[in-house]
Formats: sequence, C-alpha cells, structure tokens
Amino acid sequence: MRKLILICFLFMPVLSIASETDIVEKFLKLSDATKIKGASQSDIDAVAALLSDNMRYQHPNYSADLSKNEFIEGLIRYMGLADSLQSKITNKIEGSKAVTISFISTTVIDGNTETDQQPLMRLFEIDKGKITLIREYW
Repeated sequence: MRKLILICFLFMPVLSIASETDIVEKFLKLSDATKIKGASQSDIDAVAALLSDNMRYQHPNYSADLSKNEFIEGLIRYMGLADSLQSKITNKIEGSKAVTISFISTTVIDGNTETDQQPLMRLFEIDKGKITLIREYW
C-alpha cells in the first residue's frame, strides 16, 4: 500500500503540469479566435473563463500592466480584425504552476500575410486551474 501511495505522489506533479499546459494551449487557441473575422462575445467569454478574477497581463517592453477587465477590453478592441490568425508553439518549458512558451504567429489581414520573424516568448502562471499571470517577453 505504501508503494502505491508513493507512486501516486510521484506522478501528481506530472498530472498537474499537463493540465496547466492544456490551459495554456487552450488559451492560445481561443485568444487567436477572438481576433478572426466572425468572432463574437462568446469567443471573448471563453478566454475570460480561463482567467482568474485577479489575473494580470504584463508586457514590460510596452509598460503594460493590465487587470483582467482591461485585458478583456483589449481583446474586444482587436476582435475580428484578421482574416486568419494561427499561433504555433515552437517550444515550452513546464514548471510548477507555470508554463513558458515560445510561439510564432501568422496573421492574414486584408489578404496580407505577416509571420513573426522570430519566436515570441510568453510566461503563464496558473493557480487552481486559472491563469493568474500572462507576461510577454518580446
């Protein structure tokens, strides 16, 4: 019995990290969807559901430090501007209650395609199944 309990404890962090990675991947997919033509409030609501009430969005290079409401307002401002948008994760580092990704986005607006020249970096902190911090490093 003790061996079974020990095995369960050894695998608990792995299960937690997998679910945190799933949340990050879901966030990326859903936030991309908010920027595509035809996006609606339900797309915004799906992103908001992944965020804790006290979450912060920070982008030091742009002096941004936004609350959840301010972040959602930003999503609404950019809602439906692109013909298509696809972000592809090129690397990820999984930690305890945190996931860092590098990703490249390809955006099409009015028939013009733009792809990031180099991967962008984003850190997510997650607690109790909700994103508490998004921090951009590009």
